[in-house]
Amino acid sequence: MADSPITEPTNRKAFWDKPFGRVAVWVLALIVVAAAVAAVLGGGDEGWQGLFYLSGLAAMGVLLLYAIAAGETAGRGFRNTVIRNRIAGPEELGFTAMENFPDPVLVTDRRGGVRWGNQAYKDLTKQVGVIGQSFGLPTIDRLWAGAGGGDGTVYRLARSTASGETAGEMLPPLPVSETQTRHFRLDARPQGESLILWRLHDAGEGLTGSAPASTDWSQNAPVALFSLRANGDIAAGNATLRAWLGLAEGEKFPRLDSVLTGTGAKAVLQTRGGEGVSRIDARMKARDGIESPVALAVEWAPGDPPVARVVMYGLSVTGAPPGVAQAMGQGRDAGHTLDEMFASAPFGVVRLDGADPETAIIEDVNPVLVQLTGGKALPGIKFCDMFSWEDGQSATDAFAAAMAGSGERAEALLDSEKPVHVHLAFAPARGGKRVAYVIDVTSWKDMERQFAQANKMQAVGQLAGGVAHDFNNLLTAVRLNTDELLNRHPVGDPDYGELQAINSTVARAAGLVRKLLAFSRKQTFRTETLNVGDMLSDVSVLLRQIVEETVRLDIVHGRNVPLIKADKGQLETAIINLAANARDAMRDQGGGELTIRTKAVDDEVVRQAGAPSPREGDWVAIDVEDKGHGMDAETLTKIFEPFFTTKEAGKGTGLGLATVYGIVKQSGGFLFADSEVGKGTTFTIYLPGHQPTEEESVELAAVEEAKAVEPAPADLSGKGRILLVEDEDAVRNIAAKTLAKRGYDVVEACDGEEAYEILEDEEEGFDLLISDVVMPGLDGPGLLEKARDMLTDTRIVFISGYAAEQFSKTLSEEQEISFLPKPFTLTQLAEKVKQELGAKG
Repeated sequence: MADSPITEPTNRKAFWDKPFGRVAVWVLALIVVAAAVAAVLGGGDEGWQGLFYLSGLAAMGVLLLYAIAAGETAGRGFRNTVIRNRIAGPEELGFTAMENFPDPVLVTDRRGGVRWGNQAYKDLTKQVGVIGQSFGLPTIDRLWAGAGGGDGTVYRLARSTASGETAGEMLPPLPVSETQTRHFRLDARPQGESLILWRLHDAGEGLTGSAPASTDWSQNAPVALFSLRANGDIAAGNATLRAWLGLAEGEKFPRLDSVLTGTGAKAVLQTRGGEGVSRIDARMKARDGIESPVALAVEWAPGDPPVARVVMYGLSVTGAPPGVAQAMGQGRDAGHTLDEMFASAPFGVVRLDGADPETAIIEDVNPVLVQLTGGKALPGIKFCDMFSWEDGQSATDAFAAAMAGSGERAEALLDSEKPVHVHLAFAPARGGKRVAYVIDVTSWKDMERQFAQANKMQAVGQLAGGVAHDFNNLLTAVRLNTDELLNRHPVGDPDYGELQAINSTVARAAGLVRKLLAFSRKQTFRTETLNVGDMLSDVSVLLRQIVEETVRLDIVHGRNVPLIKADKGQLETAIINLAANARDAMRDQGGGELTIRTKAVDDEVVRQAGAPSPREGDWVAIDVEDKGHGMDAETLTKIFEPFFTTKEAGKGTGLGLATVYGIVKQSGGFLFADSEVGKGTTFTIYLPGHQPTEEESVELAAVEEAKAVEPAPADLSGKGRILLVEDEDAVRNIAAKTLAKRGYDVVEACDGEEAYEILEDEEEGFDLLISDVVMPGLDGPGLLEKARDMLTDTRIVFISGYAAEQFSKTLSEEQEISFLPKPFTLTQLAEKVKQELGAKG
């Protein structure tokens, strides 16, 4: 039937329905009456001719009235004949088609007034024996008045059509005789702005007292009903199964092995060929990931191919799997009833059959607790069996503390595959029963541990950074003065050996400070665009010297590995430290194999490895894998802590892996370790990929070309004006003295403020500014920013053993600025000055 609106059938007005027709009829009627009265009363006075004349006049009036009526009737018949013989329009065709429908159809206006009904509807009203107002067709709610009422259904459907929607509902069974009942589904469709078309679909017949033959009951049964094919496909299922699985109307059912966990689906399919009904116990994977125990009754129907009829129900008083029905809210908004609040609570709730939780049995649980326990929290088990009590803790003490109401937290550990820490609380006992609340605090516990660890690491990092800064200044002063003494006591001098020993000790101390700075992430980074494969090739010669002859080194380069942006020297340090650790791990077993592998990965791989919120896009993975003795789980949790070592006393500082961790984190990456005792360890560094700009690509090509060029020896003396800014007097004095000896004009400043005043007063200006980074008051970067307009023609060199993260960013962005890390030698200082002033010239 077309969806176009159906209008009411139209009838032309009769002659006497028109205004002038009514006047004419009344005039003729009065004439006839007057003629008849005159003929009876005055006929004798006029003679028989008068009587005859008046009687004829009355007769003519009667004939005229008859002719008008007959003509109107004939005209209507003629018009109907014409309508039947011409081509019918859509409206006439619609009503003609519906007249012959087997389903009863009724058309009403918005107020419920009956406008038209087809023959099937008329037959139904006769069968039921109900008539409408003024002996017309009854409305549907009147037709069902004796069957429990259909007014609620009609009202709801009429409301739906008012908003332009088509709707339908099942009606109550309709008794049509003492032994027969009929079942109908009522559909309502809006027709235009004023009419509603009602259609009754026959849903079957049955005897009085029998179950209705409709699908409504089976669709919303309290258990899941579905048909199953031999290959494991669910061919059809009721609305209850859809609700349990969280499927929308019309959405395809998943295969049985996606509904049942483990070997449940296999066990169901293996019942094929058996006789009668088979029962299978399994676990269902329901909506929101809830796993719950269910039982399935399976019966295979003969045929080709065979199909099974399956009834699936949960082990609860409602028939639904424990927690699933509550999670669905039973089709209503959660929170309207106590049961719905119980089901939708974000923490575990359990009903106990007794007041003593130590001996009570579980009556019911909500979905959250089913998930927390991995499906172990089921009706019928003892409440206290859900928990695993730690050493020194007892169920009696924990339950007593939770029921005391003193505000103390009663902590427990759920007996599950993964440790789940919970807090317990109990409602007051009522009627000899009690409700328990189980709150998951695992994440909170993890955060407590992480917070404590972060505080410890932060404290150590701040201490390390502060110590490193001051210590580097002392080492620089010692190194520069030692170098100055070495110039006076060359090779062959009795004091030469002792002076070199001092320098060696300074170098070792400087290496230790660098590790502290790396751990505390306070190193000064100068990031550049790097090819990881080239970097590993460059450092491979040094790696082969470190790992010794007993260890086989294998470097495997991945394909399409993206470029990265990092400090090359620091990244090389991280790889060298990992290789040294691997060498030590394999030394006890006489050597082994060390593999360094690079590959391209995406952010999803990094996230699955355990990284929180990695940047989207390409990443580089560097695996350092050894075949050493490996580590247990407890050791793995501590390996990145500073000063933690498994080596013998005097053979390790405990800063190697902490250094690697700090370098990787400061490079924007992640570091993970995977180890198994007796098999070896794999450290994986994840670094974000970098898409170089055109300018960076040119610089990278220039670096590649310059690799083969060896710098020629140069005279370290020179000329130029240098402003030296250093707050450590010992370092400033020896540095200024050394540069002055090499021909430079050096002006000293003890801090940034004094340097700024000098720059303002000096009209001649300076060729080179050498400044410490961290100073009290105005620091090095601050001096640069403040006096930038006075340093337009001045080269800049920063010196420091400690720098904040923002300075590393400045150093990476402003490539014209040079950096010399402390402690440095006199030769390194002189070379850097010569290099900068040479570049300026």
